[in-house]
Amino acid sequence: MTKSFLFAAVVLVMAFQCALAALVNLAGVKFDLMPAMVVFAALFASWNRALSTAVVCGLLLDALSFQALGLNVAPFAAAAAVINHFQRILFRDNILLQAALGGAISLTSSVWTWLLLALSATPLPFEFGIVAKMALIALLAALSTPLLLWLLKNAARWWGQWPATAEAEVF
Repeated sequence: MTKSFLFAAVVLVMAFQCALAALVNLAGVKFDLMPAMVVFAALFASWNRALSTAVVCGLLLDALSFQALGLNVAPFAAAAAVINHFQRILFRDNILLQAALGGAISLTSSVWTWLLLALSATPLPFEFGIVAKMALIALLAALSTPLLLWLLKNAARWWGQWPATAEAEVF
């Protein structure tokens, strides 16, 4: 899979996330599609492309959400490195695995952001509402990850970045 395809996919997914955020607002929580992009790159690309995709996803997410630049780079890059390390033993087409990885990355990113902001000059309180929003963001990311991975795999197959599926002969 080429770097140009991955970066074009990152830009398109981020544009879709911004458009979706303008349309759908569920209790003040917006869809987070960048963890799904990190899962896609970590499961199906080489480690350097997965890591560079995770860094770009983190920077774009921070730039467009008005957070401190680089805040989401560390959890995305760490998740991409760990997932890519175990790429050969993971069953990549398992929908439950994809959903669990997307939700885990989203939850890790939310907890990391909360921890860093809690250590800042104006610490955030630890309330049930914050924990519920983090869980809802992770649930939405987990539910959207398998669908987005299916779309990205089919787009890669259509652009010739992915080998075609083998057709079975019926006797």
